[in-house]
Amino acid sequence: MTTDRNGGKKFAGSIDFSRRQFMVRTAGTVAAAALSSAGFAWGDLAYGQQLKGKPVSFNVAIRPDWTQGWFGMINEEKQFWKKYLPEGSEVTFTHPIQGGIVTSELIAGKSQIGHNGDAPGLIATFQRERVDIRAIGLIGSSPTGYHCYQVLVRKDAPEFANSKEAIKWLDGKRVASPKGSCSDRFFQSVFQKEGVKPAEYLNLSIGVITTNLRNGQLDGACTWDPQGAAVSTIAGEGAARVVSTGEPWNERDSGTMVCRKDFMDENPDVVKAWLKGEIEAQLWYCDPRNHAEVLRIAQKYVSGFEHKALWFSLAGLLPDPYFGGSIRDEKLFVWNDDVTALQKRVLEFLAKEKVVPSAELLPGAIDDSLARQAMKEMGVSSPLVRLKAIPLEKGYPLVQDPKQIDKYVELFA
Repeated sequence: MTTDRNGGKKFAGSIDFSRRQFMVRTAGTVAAAALSSAGFAWGDLAYGQQLKGKPVSFNVAIRPDWTQGWFGMINEEKQFWKKYLPEGSEVTFTHPIQGGIVTSELIAGKSQIGHNGDAPGLIATFQRERVDIRAIGLIGSSPTGYHCYQVLVRKDAPEFANSKEAIKWLDGKRVASPKGSCSDRFFQSVFQKEGVKPAEYLNLSIGVITTNLRNGQLDGACTWDPQGAAVSTIAGEGAARVVSTGEPWNERDSGTMVCRKDFMDENPDVVKAWLKGEIEAQLWYCDPRNHAEVLRIAQKYVSGFEHKALWFSLAGLLPDPYFGGSIRDEKLFVWNDDVTALQKRVLEFLAKEKVVPSAELLPGAIDDSLARQAMKEMGVSSPLVRLKAIPLEKGYPLVQDPKQIDKYVELFA
């Protein structure tokens, strides 16, 4: 691990975005996907990849309410999936606001594929007495938990020396998080590590949390972006302060793609073709040359959020004294040792809370074989891309000015 020009940690092997290059890993090495002033030739990814056969139709549950899952709305809006599924296929989309609702849609047969957080994605695989659901790929993974571990305190809370001091201040206070979410698992974990016992720990939705922070009825909360950015003093309405991610505890977050196994068994080539569209959507979403359009699309799908807050949730750096980490997002797409270790912690927590019957996954619960095949056939490898976190004052003014696109892209080098 090295140090970047802003003094932040820089992960070895991270893929940089520069004025002339948008780097992707391909075929076991790092190869350049040429970026001219006209942008990356995205059509090359799909060349010869469209599945032949009868048209298919199915529904996918995506999460515009959660920044790490935004590439789902990009795939819906840009329709990358049409390049890969059989000609004439139809895909519809629903937008659940929490992981448990995604799972309910798969159980009910309303959706066949869904986007979930780390905890809800694993919980879904324990539903076999109702429907067999498998985790088939990764949505993203912030090495320091930017997307799922947004710890907020009320705006008039004291100024703290660091994130751990802020967490300890919550001892004896009134806090909240959506029960069973990735945020809830993390919040309870750091309380245990730091010996903190809140007076009240409420199970509230992110919307109610926002209202209670505005009204001063909560001292603290843990939620996910863009909600954290939207209520923050750094980039949002100013109802609360973001005082931590998972960085002080080396806590990575992750998101999981889930799929009904009966759908996979009946349509393995279709699922693989769908995953190819997801790969292109993730790469397109992370390319800083597309960030202005990403934000325009986000404003269409996510209402009530300031433009600045949306950008901050996409690429903003949480600065000292609550340094959030130098990498905003990492698109792994398939499991690695870090995500497997996170998964073990999540399962231990869920079993302890009696949310799942065991800390051991059911056989075959994680099956990223189709995702690996899709990556191989497209000539890419994991991680697809890493997205750097950029100081607000440097990045946000440039992303709004098309004439400054080259300077904006250079920030990600």
